[in-house]
Amino acid sequence: MIKVFSSDNCGWCTKLKSYLDSKRIRYDVIDVNESRENYQRLVEVSGQTGIPVSVFDNGEVVVGFDKARIDRIIGS
Repeated sequence: MIKVFSSDNCGWCTKLKSYLDSKRIRYDVIDVNESRENYQRLVEVSGQTGIPVSVFDNGEVVVGFDKARIDRIIGS
């Protein structure tokens, strides 16, 4: 399961989630605006505060909507 750190008002987050939906890839959304803990987890995982950030089962972290890298990870 992919973890996607995002917020509702982030355009790139919306694009990432739509892309994953189009590929029928399941993911959990972690809204960084929902709690301080979610925000802190984002920083711990990525080392930065920018979103979206995707964390894959294999431990890879993708910052931003890097479609080519995501496709490599999911095998598309």
